[in-house]
Amino acid sequence: MELTERCEHSTEVKTPLSEIRSREWLDYFTRNIQHLLDVPWHLGRELSDEDVDAISASVQGFQLGESSEGKHLVRCAKMHSETTCDPDYYDAIKLFIREEQRHACDLARFLDLNGIPTVKAAWPDSVFRFLRRGAGLELSIAVLVTAEIIAEVYYPALQAATNSVVLKAVCDQIIQDETPHVQFQCERLAILRSRRSWLGGFMTYAAQRFLFFGTCFVVWMKHGPVFRRAGQGFRTFWKTAWEDYHVAESIMRRTPN
Repeated sequence: MELTERCEHSTEVKTPLSEIRSREWLDYFTRNIQHLLDVPWHLGRELSDEDVDAISASVQGFQLGESSEGKHLVRCAKMHSETTCDPDYYDAIKLFIREEQRHACDLARFLDLNGIPTVKAAWPDSVFRFLRRGAGLELSIAVLVTAEIIAEVYYPALQAATNSVVLKAVCDQIIQDETPHVQFQCERLAILRSRRSWLGGFMTYAAQRFLFFGTCFVVWMKHGPVFRRAGQGFRTFWKTAWEDYHVAESIMRRTPN
């Protein structure tokens, strides 16, 4: 029996926020597929040799990170949807992952257009995948949203790092998608953490801030050349990243209605 059919026969009551927001996010992801920005791929290769040296390794790393199939997250989302009788959440997660994979395809196409190969492995990506592997839904989302917040900071910098019209258009689309992605994941964390004690909440957010703190240093170490070409020093990067984190955390801390 399909998940939707099982839920129709269930007497379990969903929480209002879970039910309403899952359906709204499913509608959002369904609509978003129909409203993608145009990318002028016909312009071909635009990067100079200097541009390639400065951004290629960085873009390769982010392309790899966007390319995850999300099998573990999908399994966790399915279990959560079955437990809460919320099939729309499961469907929304699948469409979310499809958007991430679209980002990966666009970045791969951009790399190929400029004669830059994709990569199969990078240690920061391996660490993030290791943290998600074997984790439950909450930890999987917490790790994922850390990467999503960093993406909100990274892609505007990448956009400003070269004069490539194609890259700017690719980044426009990803930037347009990333803010809703962060909100989608943070709202689910708010639901999952809604019954946690004060001490439990304190420990949870301390751990999440520690993860973000370490991630910021890794990102600067691996992708600093892109930020510097965009005219941003470490202090600017750090300030922007934490501003975006605090916005995300404010969503995580909202009390579900």
